[in-house]
This record gives sequence, structure tokens and C-alpha cells, in this order.
Amino acid sequence: MAQSDLTPQTDSAGLSEAPISWHYLGSRQELARGPRRHDLPGGQRFVGFLTASGQPVVLAARCVHMGADLALGSVRGDRLACPLHGWEYGADGRCGHIPCLAAPKIPAEARQPTFPVAECGGQIFFFNAPEARFPMPFFENVTPEDLQPARAFDLEDNVPWYFIGANGFDLQHFDNAHDRVLIGQPTVDSPHPFARRITLDFKVSGDSWADRVSRRVAGAKVQWTVTSWCGSLIFVVARFQRITSYGLVTVQPLENLNSRERVIVWTRRSRSSLGRRFFDPVNAAIRRSFIQNFLRSDLGRMSGARYGLGPVLEIDNIVRDYMNWLRKVHR
Repeated sequence: MAQSDLTPQTDSAGLSEAPISWHYLGSRQELARGPRRHDLPGGQRFVGFLTASGQPVVLAARCVHMGADLALGSVRGDRLACPLHGWEYGADGRCGHIPCLAAPKIPAEARQPTFPVAECGGQIFFFNAPEARFPMPFFENVTPEDLQPARAFDLEDNVPWYFIGANGFDLQHFDNAHDRVLIGQPTVDSPHPFARRITLDFKVSGDSWADRVSRRVAGAKVQWTVTSWCGSLIFVVARFQRITSYGLVTVQPLENLNSRERVIVWTRRSRSSLGRRFFDPVNAAIRRSFIQNFLRSDLGRMSGARYGLGPVLEIDNIVRDYMNWLRKVHR
């Protein structure tokens, strides 16, 4: 094995292993099947569950008693029971029952750290700090009730977490990797201290089956709006001439500078109950397929990419400014 293979991977971006932000835990349906664990680098481990009354809760995943993994436990009413000794923790993190105690003499320190939770359209998110720095965001000018989410899908590659959001500000790669020719100048702003947004107009120039269908059905031009919240949530709105699609890219940093994207595609709900029941799920599934195909073209191309390893061109200034902004919000 080469010496370079034994050297821990480092990065020159000057950012922490994981952003302090909102993170995607899973859908309500996934949590209904049992406790769900979410790991972040640096030993951060979380567990989410639904109480019997339907409240989503996120706790530190290691039991304060002896460190057992609460994600392997079970939900008992409104509490999560440790798989090793059966200690039960409620939504406030307090231990409400210890099976071996005949009387309720529970130690005051028998309490799990809790984390802020938000639900958007049946999707559960949590903030990896005791208090959220900002409310859980959503797409502008729409509510979760306006949109129909498709089933989430995962993508994984050897890039650090910050690279996923930076990719949306990388003008060079759109033409080279996606056959999207930039029309005019992009606009960049910060609609919130913890958000960075870019708006771009493209012509769909590719000759793939997906691009040919897109031009015929949706139109040959598209306006993209990409809004990154702390690099962990990237909201993408694609406004074609005839349709609009919504995509939420959630970023989970992994060990060794790898990242997992969990992508949720949303479409406008129909006005009629019949449309919501039959048309909307099919429409969302079709949009999901197209967006999944679009994003997959980045896999492999990005693998091993790092920021700050070489010269920066003038066209890279938007990416540079994005990275400077990201460092600022994560100080």
C-alpha cells in the first residue's frame, strides 16, 4: 500500500467536518417504522422517533447510562426505550421509567440531549445544536401544502460536504457536465444571513433522450434558482417555459471527506381530489426520474474534487465568493 493511502485525508477549505444547520432525518413514514439514526463526522450521533401521539423527536443516540445505541431501541408510548437496560426517554429527553426501580427514584442526570425538530410536508428535519440558529426554510412563495413530494433518493460520492452546494454556483460545470448553456449574467444575493442564492438562465442544448423530451414537453429554456442554507440544504427551483420543478438536496457529511445527498423532488399539487390521488404521484415520480438522471451525471466527475487546490479563474469568482460566505456563516 502506498504511503499516501495511509495518510489521513485533509482539506484546505477551512471548514468543519459537518455544518451546524438543519439536517434531513427521513420521512414520517420512515420514522413510523421505528427509530432512525443519523450520524455526522466527529462522533455526532442522533436518533429520531415518533411518539404514539405522532410527535417527531430527536435525541442524542448514545444512552447517558452506559452508551448503548438508542436507535436499536423501541418506542413505548411517547417514550424511546434503551435496548440494553430499558430506560425510557420522553420528548424532553428526561428518563421517565427505569424497569429495575420499584419506585420512581430516577436520577436527575438521567436525561438525553434533545435537538430542534421541524416537519415540512411529511419530511422530518433536525438541527444539530441545542437551539436552531434560524427557522427551518422552505421554497419561496409556496408552502409544504402546495407541493407533492416524491420518494427521496440517495447519491454518494467522494467529495466534502461543502462541495455539493458549491456545485450549484460553479458556472463552468453546467455546460460541460449537463449541456446547459448560460444565457446572460447570473445574479447572486443572500436573502437571509444563513442563505446564499444564485439565479441563472440556461438553454437546454443536450442531445440525450432526457434533454430532447425536456425541450418538447417543458421548453428549451429554463431559469434555475439555487439557494443554499449553510451548505446542508440546497433548494433548487427549475422554471421551464411550461412547467416548474422543485428539488431539495440535503447533504449528509460522511467520514473521509465523502458525502451523501438525499434528494426530494416536489411538484405542485392538483386542485382536485382526483388529481391529487391519481395524477400527482405519477407526475412526481416522472419528475423524480428526470432529476435523478440529471444529478447522476455529476457522480464520478466530482469524485476526489477539493476546493483551493489550484489556480482560480475569473469565472470561478462566484464559487470563491460562495466559499467565503460559507466560512463566514460557520465561524
